[in-house]
Amino acid sequence: MIQPPDLDALLVALVLCPGAYSRNRFFALFANPEASAVRRRAALVRSIVAELAHADPLRRGRIVSIDDSDDTGNGLLTYVVSSLGLRRSTSLSSLELSIIQYAVARRVGIAEGLDAGDGTRERIETALRGLSPEMADSARSALEDALFDDVDESVLNDAPREE
Repeated sequence: MIQPPDLDALLVALVLCPGAYSRNRFFALFANPEASAVRRRAALVRSIVAELAHADPLRRGRIVSIDDSDDTGNGLLTYVVSSLGLRRSTSLSSLELSIIQYAVARRVGIAEGLDAGDGTRERIETALRGLSPEMADSARSALEDALFDDVDESVLNDAPREE
């Protein structure tokens, strides 16, 4: 039986490289209610990243506020997508906010209102250390490609690739 990873590590992996821990390959893992909840939370975080880092500047979200004054370490992220008439507020943990900052910075550069500094990357790397060795071996190449290799921006932005 594979030792389940730390839930924070699983969240980071599922947001930055969702194919690394597919539900079909790791069915036993996602049968666990806590891991299943992390999978749903990762989908929410990926949707926020997609809206804040959209390839079309007219469809890209603009951060209105980040209120991180919560005593529990949670914060409230509010952003708008004017072209869609969308205003979204979401309560996020400090790790989720770091993942969003990191992912948006990798896609479109530093966005207004987001600071993807060294603390952000350190928080993500610390969380990733919680991956169990057996599972990490299975997902290592996909995660390394997503985190540390040069990124082909056309793939991230769903733009046609130049050959």
